Amino acid sequence: MTKYLFTLIFSITYLISVNAQTWEMLNESPFRSHHSIGFSLNGIGYSVTGDIQSSPSDQFYSYDPVSDLWTKLDDFPGSRRSFSIGDTWNGKAYIGFGADQNSNYLNDLWEFDPDTNTWTELASCPCSGRTHPAFIANQDKIFVGMGGSNNGNLNDWWEYDMATNIWSQKPDFPDLPRHHPYQFSIGDYIYAGLGHGNSINGNLNIFDEWYRYDPQTEVWDQMANIPAEGRVAGTQFSYSDMGYVLSGDGDNHNFMPTGEFWEYDPILDQWNAKPAHPGTSRWAPTSFVIDDYVYFMTGLSQSFAEDLNMYRFYLGEGNPPTSTEELVNDEIFIAPNPAHDKVTIQLKEASATFENVSLFNLNGQLILEKTGLNNNTFTLDIKIIPTGVYYLKVASGDEVISKKIVKQ
Repeated sequence: MTKYLFTLIFSITYLISVNAQTWEMLNESPFRSHHSIGFSLNGIGYSVTGDIQSSPSDQFYSYDPVSDLWTKLDDFPGSRRSFSIGDTWNGKAYIGFGADQNSNYLNDLWEFDPDTNTWTELASCPCSGRTHPAFIANQDKIFVGMGGSNNGNLNDWWEYDMATNIWSQKPDFPDLPRHHPYQFSIGDYIYAGLGHGNSINGNLNIFDEWYRYDPQTEVWDQMANIPAEGRVAGTQFSYSDMGYVLSGDGDNHNFMPTGEFWEYDPILDQWNAKPAHPGTSRWAPTSFVIDDYVYFMTGLSQSFAEDLNMYRFYLGEGNPPTSTEELVNDEIFIAPNPAHDKVTIQLKEASATFENVSLFNLNGQLILEKTGLNNNTFTLDIKIIPTGVYYLKVASGDEVISKKIVKQ
């Protein structure tokens, strides 16, 4: 394959290799937030609501992992909110709770249908409104408990039945009240724990205990503690019969030196350390799983600014599929970058051609598009667009390559 040299090449995907598994840097998130709700449906990622510079939000974005681009959607129709939470079940997403712009604690519940891009309000919980509770969907039910309220931290436990649209109270979480726990479901069981409890004698109380709930017997069992410092305000998910706890604050409610990543094996009742995400840990980040990757974004960095850096980690067996770095380094040149008037796109393989070239702004809005091409090299005229950062998407056969360009 012929090699070319350009003085200005678009920023190259950054990989950190640990034990043959890597965190891969993607395009930056176009929005700043912490405590946003992340979920994925039908191969598309979503982020909704959250806190932006201390203000609750109703922003709603979708993420296409093929093009590595975000698109701004219609705003969430409920109250603007932060410290909310959600999960998915049977092709739909469910979110609720949190605090609104007037600091009211919420107890509502909403359903999102990706096929119609519509939100439907469901029955509100007859429980106290609360911020960052546990919230897990499983077997046509949603389980909600713990969280912060007007009366402080809680440890109650509630079940929502999707078929009947009815809430019922269940046995309390069996440990001290807390907010912002970690949680996920594996098989027929619900797992929850960790989180931030009431201070004791003026000292922080951040937990490392872990519990399992059986919805059939309504019994709680204590499981193995996480073998590290207690933690709060991270993100979590389940994948392939394993549960995962990712990032957050440590037992002093401050940033941990690394973005710790733990895998929980429910059969062995055992925790296993995974490669930490780049940088220090983040407070209240967002994640979702698409195919065999977890995508990780937003949250507050150690500088107490919303972090725009976005990463993904391969969870599957063996080596991951062709990475963005390989696509970038082996298949395409774009230059100059930054550019004033024109950008030239060239596939390195002489026999390769691309069909479509599209340019998007940071909100995922289409700015320029050229279709019906059959070229190895193409020059895109960008002199009419405003200065700023854009994402270029090039379609070549079954591959879609996306990368950042800067218009000066």
